[in-house]
Amino acid sequence: MSLQGKRILVTRGEDQAEEFSSMIRKREGVPVIFPTVRLVPPDDPSVLDEALARLGTFDWVLFTSANAARFFLERAAKRGIRGIPEGVRVASVGPGTTREVRRQGFPVHLEAKQHTAEGMVGALAGEGFAGKRFLLPRAQEGREVLPLVIGRRGGTVDIVTAYRNGLAPRDEKAAKEIGERPPDVCTFASPSAFRNFFLLLGEERAASVLSRSRIAVIGEVTRRAVEGKNYLVDIMPETFTLAGMLEAIERHFASPPRGGESS
Repeated sequence: MSLQGKRILVTRGEDQAEEFSSMIRKREGVPVIFPTVRLVPPDDPSVLDEALARLGTFDWVLFTSANAARFFLERAAKRGIRGIPEGVRVASVGPGTTREVRRQGFPVHLEAKQHTAEGMVGALAGEGFAGKRFLLPRAQEGREVLPLVIGRRGGTVDIVTAYRNGLAPRDEKAAKEIGERPPDVCTFASPSAFRNFFLLLGEERAASVLSRSRIAVIGEVTRRAVEGKNYLVDIMPETFTLAGMLEAIERHFASPPRGGESS
């Protein structure tokens, strides 16, 4: 399977768009780069700093994305923390996150085989939850699966915002191209990426583009944001990674058309 010339909208921030674009090109697709988000630190880092000050009191630090790992560990370095305290262990949701943690000079003691929050729960199950303290640095918006499940099993989870999704600057040339020639697939990895698409294109033009494209998302939170605005999610991977999304897009176009729909 390949993307065979399909035009794929890339809404990731400028600093991450090239990684996704390169993956699309390797699958013979054509990336249409239109960043809608800009990753920035939280407006008030005091809660994050307080968690870093007592990092040694946790049993586990849980990283569910490379972005969370990058922002958290960069902040840790600014606070003079260059390594994990003794007795604290680090869990990662998948290989991309693991690479980022190790790039920052921190170890990873456990990596989920299924790269979702549910997969991380499964990976941690053998370590036990009762009586243990977990630190979960994440985006301002995130799924509640981990804290809910850990809480039900007797653990305690401290959630801290490591970063948030700001509004990217508008690329006028790209906006014009997208409006005149919608991509085959519009991809969104966060609710903010989807909402900002409307802010940057305008409600009418964004609605027109999405009506002539397929919508692919990563994660339940993003899916709910799309469906909450009365749009249909055509593609959502079981594995919440960029590679998983592209594999799901390939399968979508390889599948027989539904109801005479042309792909």
